Amino acid sequence: MYWLFVNVSDSMIVHIQDAKSPKQAWDTLVKMYSTNTQARKMQLKQKLHNLHKNKMNISDYSTKVKKLVDALASIGALVDDEDLVAITLNGLGKYYSQFRTSIVV
Repeated sequence: MYWLFVNVSDSMIVHIQDAKSPKQAWDTLVKMYSTNTQARKMQLKQKLHNLHKNKMNISDYSTKVKKLVDALASIGALVDDEDLVAITLNGLGKYYSQFRTSIVV
């Protein structure tokens, strides 16, 4: 238990101080972090699906898409290639409609 208390931030100690065993404390921490990860995953997916090029240049737009996909991957949520293409094309806007059509067909 000592090791957990020494290595956990002060804000997290409150959540494990009443644990009866190191396993119970650890399980509490795992549950808290997995809930946080799930919320983060949903937030990143929503950002990715709502991202639009608007007035960004294509390089900046693709960089933003890549950063969101990388952030998702870092928490274990992979975006498959077909979904990535569909999401990226969807965010391009009217100006790229012929390009989107040629890619999709």
